[in-house]
Amino acid sequence: MADLYFTSDTHSYVFPTDYISSGKKDMGYLALSSGFTQGGIIADGGDVLQGSPLVRYEIRHGARSFTAAEAFRRAGLSIYVPGNHDFNFGYDTLASFLSGLGADVIAANLRDIRGELGVKPYVLKTADDGLKLLFVGVITDYVNIWESPEHLEGLEITDSVTAAARALEEGRKLSPDFTICIYHGGFGDEDGPVKENRGSELAALGFDVLLTAHQHAIIEPKHIGSTLTLQTGSKAVHAAHLIFSRGGMIDAELIEADASRPLLPSMEDFPMDTEEKVIGSLSEPVGRIDGRLEDISKLSSAIRGSSLADFFNDVQLAFTGADVSAVSLFNDPVSIGPAVTLGDLLAAYPFANTLLKVRITGKMLRDAMERSAGYFDTENGNVIISDRFTIPKEEHYNYDFYRGVSYSYDIGKPLGKRVVRLMLGGIDLLKEPEHEFTMALNSYRATGTGGYGVYRKAEVLERYGDDVQDLLIDAISSAGTLPVPPRTDFTLIL
Repeated sequence: MADLYFTSDTHSYVFPTDYISSGKKDMGYLALSSGFTQGGIIADGGDVLQGSPLVRYEIRHGARSFTAAEAFRRAGLSIYVPGNHDFNFGYDTLASFLSGLGADVIAANLRDIRGELGVKPYVLKTADDGLKLLFVGVITDYVNIWESPEHLEGLEITDSVTAAARALEEGRKLSPDFTICIYHGGFGDEDGPVKENRGSELAALGFDVLLTAHQHAIIEPKHIGSTLTLQTGSKAVHAAHLIFSRGGMIDAELIEADASRPLLPSMEDFPMDTEEKVIGSLSEPVGRIDGRLEDISKLSSAIRGSSLADFFNDVQLAFTGADVSAVSLFNDPVSIGPAVTLGDLLAAYPFANTLLKVRITGKMLRDAMERSAGYFDTENGNVIISDRFTIPKEEHYNYDFYRGVSYSYDIGKPLGKRVVRLMLGGIDLLKEPEHEFTMALNSYRATGTGGYGVYRKAEVLERYGDDVQDLLIDAISSAGTLPVPPRTDFTLIL
């Protein structure tokens, strides 16, 4: 029998805190790993170097002994597959992180041109009772779309399915008892030559197990054909526990972090100094707002507008000088003000995006807006959030708020025909669809991800290296008291 514990998308949530509310939370790798039994194989599916105040602090202060890497090492991590966000800071930062893991790094579709990462396409692990498990790792192809070329210098991401098939064929020569693919990607796809989530294709290759990631979804163990698959969410709240037995038997379950459990003996003296500095930094005041920047609820903000989204958009417009801007809010509603701390702002805008200014047309903007207009459905005469944005996972961050234009959605109309008013100043973009103008987008949305593939056709006029989080901090801190921005001219028609 062999035990396997799998996590992914921990985003350096090491300690039992969400950095928003007080008190211990049932989350964080220290609490989650306390449920791992001794002797089990431990694997992780990537995305550590972005997404929490802890890792932001470490990146900004030049730390090269990452707290998350120390937690993985002490837990006994055996296998690591990099995630797309692990490439956000370039080769040297990735190399420093991986070197601190003490684990096999596997990624069949990652070509390490410099040859310093020690990446393998697959690895064979033998359990205490002699069972042999073959692990193949692959990363979403979309790294090539999201990541700036300088961050991929010395690296090449190739086709994930082709690489996985090749690694599986080679690995089977080692006569494993079970074959496992760890994929930093998930399920479902979008149009375009590069595909983001190819889990169904990977399952069709014939692995016994496919462990997925990237989408932050909770997918209970299920079968796609003969392949067992699952997904464990994010922020070290859940892990997967799989038990492999002779005769081809596999049992699987999701387990939850429990901050009340005793830590692993190896974690009892875990260093807290960096975390204490992070917690201290979050209480530092950034500035004041003359009121509140609000995202009261996802549906309310989408229907009536959000002053928080308006603020984000205004910062993007002021920095880039673009005519129009689009932003999204994140899955959890957050409002800030009148007093704003660093922790408040990072909770409202948790990811380290950068900005682009692109040239688009009225038709392109309308096409993008039709995706946002699909956020709504009706039920018994009431507006509801469509399953298109909640199944298979919650994707409120793929509903966009626009600034610089006046617009209306009529959700009584069919999908694709819901944008019924779109004005850029005195120009009716519905009547002048070829009119060109500039638009500010963050680096995530500009890739076309989330159903906004039209942006991939836009001409990029300028790329900016400044972190949006820093731009927001500067905007509040330099304003004295920041006024609440006027509401965007948007209406929803039933």
